Amino acid sequence: MWLGGCSRFGHRASGELTQQEMQGKQLYGSYCTECHDANDIPLPTKPPKLVGLFHKPTLPSGAPATDEQVRKTIMGGRGVMPPFGGALKSDDIDAIVAYLHTR
Repeated sequence: MWLGGCSRFGHRASGELTQQEMQGKQLYGSYCTECHDANDIPLPTKPPKLVGLFHKPTLPSGAPATDEQVRKTIMGGRGVMPPFGGALKSDDIDAIVAYLHTR
């Protein structure tokens, strides 16, 4: 019997987010979207769009597109991006990384 979207079998309905991904989406909206989803931000370097971030072998920086590398960037910052390690808890960063996998 098909139970469309049933996580028990590892399937999800298209567009359906887990609780962690939903938390990550909310945090992304609060901390990331202002720069990463902006079209005309007055910064010396334009922040990269993060759609499809994990669908490529490398990040915009050239580093491997891994959860560990994305966590490191969020925590420590990069270029004009400030570090968020002091503002976000580890679980918050995990949630943002989980959400980025859905974009």
